[in-house]
Amino acid sequence: MSQQISAEEQVLGIVTNHWQAHGVGLAAKLELADHLADGPLAVEELAKRSRTHAPSLYRMLRALESTGIFASTENGSFENTPASDCLRRNKPGSNWAWVRFTLCPGAPVYEGWRGLPLAVETGEPGFDQLHGKSNWENMEANPEAYSIFNLAMRDLAATIGPAVASAIDWSRYNVIADIGGGIGSQLSEILAAHPNTRGILFDLPHVVAEAPKNERFDVVAGDFFASIPVEADAYVLRWVLHDWSDEECIRLLRNVREAMQPKARLMIVESIIPGGSQFDMGKWMDLNMMVMATGKERTEAEFAALLKNAGFELISIEPTASPLSILVFEPA
Repeated sequence: MSQQISAEEQVLGIVTNHWQAHGVGLAAKLELADHLADGPLAVEELAKRSRTHAPSLYRMLRALESTGIFASTENGSFENTPASDCLRRNKPGSNWAWVRFTLCPGAPVYEGWRGLPLAVETGEPGFDQLHGKSNWENMEANPEAYSIFNLAMRDLAATIGPAVASAIDWSRYNVIADIGGGIGSQLSEILAAHPNTRGILFDLPHVVAEAPKNERFDVVAGDFFASIPVEADAYVLRWVLHDWSDEECIRLLRNVREAMQPKARLMIVESIIPGGSQFDMGKWMDLNMMVMATGKERTEAEFAALLKNAGFELISIEPTASPLSILVFEPA
């Protein structure tokens, strides 16, 4: 039976988690797990490869080891653990890109959270207020940040993608269009699970330019706020609406509505904020949206009202084996 912690311990634990996050972020930035991919290294050698001060690096590794990230050997070297292995750049199941995008000083999400006080005070994204431009404008001017963002979405899709692909029978739709689909990770999962379907990947030109070649989907470049010249049986918007305000979402959704045939369906793949006071990751992602963008996470009622304003009716909500649900809409 676990011992219940006190209120004071709970608050101090949050402070410690903040420190731990800084350590994990720096470990990812220095690519320490990749340096250790072939086996243990002495701290002096690891410091040489990462261009750091060996005694200070040792102190950080010692602290991270206490959380299960990295481990020391009998001779004082350090090696990877299953947790630090997740910080390797190109390993399946990697969290490297998401950590880099989120926890490293100068990274977009890190910068956005610095603006939390401003966001709460004014109602405008914290990132925009700190930097005088939106995160999207910042990434367009910073190709490395956009590439890391695309990799982060790919890595997060490693668990979410299969859950969405298996949650419903996508084979009833001959052509599936992933709108704002990034480099095609989710669409690839759906097509792999349903061999008789074909796909269309739609996103900005510089985004789809990084998409791996896939013979089963066509790539169409464009701006979904301008028009969506794509005809399909099902349209997917995964983790798109939460980036944008209601007004922006309605403009985007009306472009989808204009492209759709009467029997086509729209699949909104998002987290749904529950009622009550229980912990829910969506409530924290909602704060992330508040500091990073004009969007937000939404309740079921908010989704239904939003889509109704754009010309859609809610048919059903399908759960997945992930924090996201699939809200199925038809043209009204």
